[in-house]
Formats: sequence, C-alpha cells, structure tokens
Amino acid sequence: MVKIGAMNHPRRNVFEEIARIAAAGFDFIDLTIEEPATSPARTDWPTVRRAIEDAGLAVVAHAAPYLPLDSPSPLVRQAALDELRRTLDVAAAVGAPLCTTHFVGWPDFLEEDAGYEFYRQAFTILLKHGAGQGVQVTLENGADNRHQLKYFREIFYRLPDLKLTFDIGHGNIKTARSMTRDYLFTLNDRLRHVHISDNDGASDGHLPFGAAITGGINLTHELRTLRSFNYDGTITLQVFGHERWLRASAEILRERWAG
Repeated sequence: MVKIGAMNHPRRNVFEEIARIAAAGFDFIDLTIEEPATSPARTDWPTVRRAIEDAGLAVVAHAAPYLPLDSPSPLVRQAALDELRRTLDVAAAVGAPLCTTHFVGWPDFLEEDAGYEFYRQAFTILLKHGAGQGVQVTLENGADNRHQLKYFREIFYRLPDLKLTFDIGHGNIKTARSMTRDYLFTLNDRLRHVHISDNDGASDGHLPFGAAITGGINLTHELRTLRSFNYDGTITLQVFGHERWLRASAEILRERWAG
C-alpha cells in the first residue's frame, strides 16, 4: 500500500502543522523548507525531528520553489545553489530520505545544450552533497509542459544518480492528455516520489479531486498508470485550502487506490 502524506504551510507554525497532519491520519509530512516558518537558518531542526517522530509520522523534504537557479546573475545562481545545499542539510537533520527540488529551466541567454550542461554541473554538486548526508535528490516536473519531457530525458541521462518526483497535477496542465505515462515510460527507474492534486487543465490550482468545473484529472486513470509501473511508494496530496478538502481528497485517494 502506498503511503499518503500532506505538506505543511510555510507561513504557519511548523509544530502545529505537524500535529494537524498527524491528526488527519496521514502517513508522513512533506516538509517544505521555506521562509518564514520553516527557515533553514532559524528553525530548531532537532526539535522539529522529535516532534515528527513523536507524532508517528515519517518525513520527506521539499525545497523552496522560489530559489532562482535560472537567474541571469551568477551571484544569485550561486546563492540559490548554496540554499539548496542548506536544504539538504535540513533534510538530513529531520531524517528525510529524499528532498524534492524544482525544475526552473536555465538562464535565457544559454542555448539548450548549455542549459543541460548547467544542470549537470549544478546537480552534480547537489547530488554529491546529498549523498554525503544520506539524502536522495529528486527533480520535480514543473507546470510548463512545452518540451519539458525532452529536457528531462537529457538532464537525467547526464545525471545517473538524479531521481524523479513526478507531479501528476503538473502533468495535466495545457496538454492534450495526461503526461504521466510518458514520464514513467522514460524515467520509471528514477521515480522516488509523487505529488498529486486536481486542476482545471489551465493552471496549477492544487484543487481537491473533482473540484474543477471543466478539465480535471482522471484520478482512476492516473492511479492505474502508477500501479501499471508497479509504483508503491509515497504520494503527497497537495490540496491547499480548507482542511475538509484535504481530508476528503485523502479519503477518495485511499479508496481509489485500494479499488
């Protein structure tokens, strides 16, 4: 049976978020390491780890999505890389086996092949740092599906130790069909974690299942696709808004997976 988790809100007290996620019956917390409430530099991470363990939760880590690794400024890119390395330190401190990072592209002035080389160099540093801490580094697909799978094929080819976090919601935005099978057919051996939420097919709404008036993911189809590739890992339910939406979506997800 897959493990189902939820993400803390980075503006809310992290200990209250841990208690909330545990009370809702989730298996793990997808700990997003962001300002202001879970600042890498200002948070008491050993105490956070004890709180997670005391709540009976497992944990995976999630880097801040705002880190500008694609900035034209080399100083800004270096600062983003340094912050990602600090995030991996935090992941190790709380006992997370993996940390999700985000595909944000590369500086606009780079040609495509140079962009691939940029990712190879940057993530070689991150992968080495993560390995030293016992944390796997995963790269998550973004919501812009133009050519992204082609980019991932090349990036993952150049980085044999890089793993995949696949966001099913992102794979259903401005596409003729779901991209889940395409990604897993190419990168199933790299898949370590899954994010899921609903949307209207036009933007990343992080909606509860069935909320979109038009569009919407075919949840049964998506879960069948995961099972057809023998996936049996962790799934983060990224439904944001009222707590009842999150809990209802978790119930639906468990029922559909079991069925």
